[in-house]
Amino acid sequence: MILYASPLACSGAAQMILLELGLPHDVEFVDIYVQPHVVIDDKGLFVGVNPKNSVPALRLDSGELLTEIGVILQYIADLQPNSRLLPKTGSLARYRVMEWLSYVGSDVHKTIGSLFHPHMPEAAKEIHRQNLNRRLTYIEQRLADQPYLTGETFTVADAYLFVMIGWEPYFKFDLTPYPNLTKFHERVALRSSYMRVRQIIAPVLEHVKLPVFPRVEPR
Repeated sequence: MILYASPLACSGAAQMILLELGLPHDVEFVDIYVQPHVVIDDKGLFVGVNPKNSVPALRLDSGELLTEIGVILQYIADLQPNSRLLPKTGSLARYRVMEWLSYVGSDVHKTIGSLFHPHMPEAAKEIHRQNLNRRLTYIEQRLADQPYLTGETFTVADAYLFVMIGWEPYFKFDLTPYPNLTKFHERVALRSSYMRVRQIIAPVLEHVKLPVFPRVEPR
């Protein structure tokens, strides 16, 4: 398998899960901070790999290309169905994880992305900040009595949320108003998969020019 990823993007969640499971794979990093996006190693246009021109994309051993982070996370986890990263097909527990994948993708990820649009008016950004605060407050409440989104077990949904709420030096959130979410972030940051991802992306970051964003403080 080949994972097309970008340093500090949501594709990091897929990279974490591949490492969690010890699945053989290669990673091709994409510079999404230049237009048009290019694959860093060969400077080829990424749109030639993925017509959606977005990461992540997963090239399967069959040659098929799989896209969309929520789907890719499920696919990877299903390669080792006994891993507990995604409950068995047909179980309510699985649908709970899928429920969180959908919520993080549609309500958290999309709200965060809007905050970093360089041409969005400040008044519109304030609306998104309020929406983000409401959504993070909901997650904060759910984490009050459990370490992970669905309970005691780390799942693919936790990996997705983790990369959204504070992957320095990119999206920097003040998590002080959310102590449970802060503990969640600290807990996941200790996983060996995340530490390995940080080692892998460190040299790649030297080849991309990250935009400079102000610190985002959910209100």
